[in-house]
Parts: sequence; structure tokens; C-alpha cells
Amino acid sequence: MKPHQSPVINEKKKTIAFYIENPCADHISLTGSFNHWAKDDLPLIPERDGLWSIEIPMLPHGKYHYKFLIDDRMLMEDIENQYREPDGVTGWNSVLEV
Repeated sequence: MKPHQSPVINEKKKTIAFYIENPCADHISLTGSFNHWAKDDLPLIPERDGLWSIEIPMLPHGKYHYKFLIDDRMLMEDIENQYREPDGVTGWNSVLEV
């Protein structure tokens, strides 16, 4: 498993971790159906070599759509997650099933 595979469900800790590599970003947030697409509720933490991460509490069982918001300007799907569905506009939502 790559250290930045995303998302990572940890049943033992009851958390879900999300990762994105972007060395050029100043701010990245996680937004999705689990937080009503709020833009600033879930900021990622910059780590090393352009890696950003966030760990959230386990979500109830179900299917969720999400994206990353880069610098409050650009929504981007999670390229490390192969599961995605059309977002209804011109792009993709990443899909998380818990």
C-alpha cells in the first residue's frame, strides 16, 4: 500500500484518513456529502513533500461522495481513489463506501 493511498478506513481506530499530494497548494479542504459540501469544515494538514492529510471520525454505513477543494478555487476528485461517479456537471465525485 502506498503511504498516500486514499481513503484509508481504520476500523480499529474508527477513523477514515484522506490523502492528497499537491506541493503547490496553500490550503486544501475535504468537502462532500458527509458534511453537506461545506468548504472550510475539514482542512487538511500539510505534511512532507507536498503530502496533505486529514483523519475524520468513522461515518455511518453508507455511500458518500467527496472532493478536495484546492486553495478555495478548484474542486478535484481523489485521484488515489479508483471509485468515482459523474458529479452532474463536467467532472467526477470520488466515492467512499463505509
